Amino acid sequence: MPKKTKPKAVYHEDTPLTPITAKERRKLDKLIKKKYDRFRRRYPEVHGKVVDFITHSIEGATLYFTVRFKDKTDFSLRYACGMFGVGADFCDFKTGDFEMIREYMRPIPR
Repeated sequence: MPKKTKPKAVYHEDTPLTPITAKERRKLDKLIKKKYDRFRRRYPEVHGKVVDFITHSIEGATLYFTVRFKDKTDFSLRYACGMFGVGADFCDFKTGDFEMIREYMRPIPR
């Protein structure tokens, strides 16, 4: 029976990063599922249709509004201070990254 070895750490700048274990991955997946379930309860009238859930948040002086669809695509709007639109795009979220499908409104240079 081969001896189990500890995963090697890789460094990003000065920070050591080690691969996560299967147990940690299951824990993260459970937390993400719980978070998405909370989003689905926020607007129950849209869940179960074409829309999976809707989120909104404020970071800095920007309001973010996101609609996640059942096919794992994502439509988001961003509003800057003064409530004028600064961007709208349609993204694919299947891979875990926001892959841009179409940009409807380009950000306004400041």
